[in-house]
Amino acid sequence: VMYHVATNGQATGPFDLNTLKQMAIAGQFTADSLVWKAGMAEWEKAGTIDELKSMFVVIPPIPPM
Repeated sequence: VMYHVATNGQATGPFDLNTLKQMAIAGQFTADSLVWKAGMAEWEKAGTIDELKSMFVVIPPIPPM
């Protein structure tokens, strides 16, 4: 699966899911990033796409002892 990502009003990519995950870790790809892949009618926020949602789950820090 390959997604294009809107960056500064320009379409970038396509990127595979592993690349998108690395971009999310680096803070370059967020739940608010607009994405599109073949078959989609329009650009949508990444956080609304089922297969991308898990990239944005924030794991809370370990509580102090």
